[in-house]
Amino acid sequence: MRRMLWLWLGLAACTDAPSEPPAPVVEKAPNIIFISMDTTRADALSCYADTNHWGLPMPADARPSPQTPVLDGIADKGVRFRWALAHAPTTLSSHTSMLSGRDPHRHGVVRNGYAVSADVPMVTERLATAGQYDTIAVLGSSALERKMQMDRGFRRYVDPGPQPPGGMLMLPADEVTRRALAEVDQRPSADAPLFLFVHYYDPHMPWVFAPEALRQRFVPAGYTGFVDGTMESVGRLTAARRQGVLRFGDARAARGRYLAEVAWVDQQVGVLLAGLEARGVLEDTLIIVTSDHGETLDESERHPYTHGPEASLVALHVPLLMAGLGPRFAQMPSGVVVERPVRLMDLASTVSSVAGLGTVHGDGEDLQPIWSGRTSPATQPSFAEATKPMSQESTTTWNNLPMERSVTVAGPQGALMLRLRPSEGGLASLHHLRPGAPAASDVPDARARATEMVGLLRQWDQASPPYRPAEYDKETEAALKALGYLD
Repeated sequence: MRRMLWLWLGLAACTDAPSEPPAPVVEKAPNIIFISMDTTRADALSCYADTNHWGLPMPADARPSPQTPVLDGIADKGVRFRWALAHAPTTLSSHTSMLSGRDPHRHGVVRNGYAVSADVPMVTERLATAGQYDTIAVLGSSALERKMQMDRGFRRYVDPGPQPPGGMLMLPADEVTRRALAEVDQRPSADAPLFLFVHYYDPHMPWVFAPEALRQRFVPAGYTGFVDGTMESVGRLTAARRQGVLRFGDARAARGRYLAEVAWVDQQVGVLLAGLEARGVLEDTLIIVTSDHGETLDESERHPYTHGPEASLVALHVPLLMAGLGPRFAQMPSGVVVERPVRLMDLASTVSSVAGLGTVHGDGEDLQPIWSGRTSPATQPSFAEATKPMSQESTTTWNNLPMERSVTVAGPQGALMLRLRPSEGGLASLHHLRPGAPAASDVPDARARATEMVGLLRQWDQASPPYRPAEYDKETEAALKALGYLD
């Protein structure tokens, strides 16, 4: 645009015609690079060491530690949200919240395999039409395949392709990066602002994609146990933890395998950003990095090594990093940590606002006022629900109503999370929003606060949609079973 403006001025200086008032210069909207790391709990990033939830005690010198220098660098250059919360511990539902600005009761995605309804507006549709964005998505898992109807508004939606028999297709991070850069190279016009959505699936089990040299940083060379990252070994870990016979070395190896996959994605994010910088894409860009949900490892005896059955802090607490590059984002602070809880459903409004298309999309709020120093609205409750076990699923009301749910609210003693278990007679537990989610028994008015929060959950549930029958075909059903999404 700057070169075109100088060209116009040069032509105007060479003509004797009466000068016309210059046409207003329309500033090009910024590029937005939106990176999603599947199944990445916040404390799998080293920049989240201050919110570590790791469970089973381990000596400090034997404990595998996160190693994510690229993502740490993004946090150093921009804003880190200490308490970003998902609304469901499942991939499709959570990504729908990110791009629609709605929680599960408003977008109606029960869990993986339930396509997004056509009447749920996606922020990508707004970007493509009103914002004239070139919208590209490159996906690492068929959990977000095109037939799940997440592709609305994308010019290019590159999913992994047909699922293999009895399994779900997953692409390693380096292939996702290669495809993303190839798509950027093949854009029909580099003049349009770019919205690039890149989804890395590697932290989701099985933990088998990280190169061996990288894995050796996290798993001791002398380890000879059964944990090799395959689904079979995860099943053995689960059984051992439930039976109370999980060995220290196996638990440590499992953590190491998981952290190696996160570190592998961290490396590939670096390759992606370097490739985009070499192509001139990062000159005026907002980078967003987050995850759809966390992962329970050895800290839960009831539901170890899984996600879906709990609406707990470890299952919902995800990283959220934002950094702006270029003069437009000169006022965006560096190294700032936002303490107040935020929601994944807030991302759609934030993207819409950054693109200049209005500050509201769906039910979320624009997060920019937090980092810009302007007055921010009061923290809104964050609702979440589990999506398993399916043996508890309702067939007369919204499918997930009998499953665990939680709500997080701000308060004078800090943010609190209440977990409610309808299947256990409405058992409720109140927790501080702190590392490890300690019980909030020290809150002076704990009973009154818990009663108030139960009431919020009841109101949320009263507005839930009706029962939604399963719609997935046999191919999708087999894939979901292979990764434990179906009981």
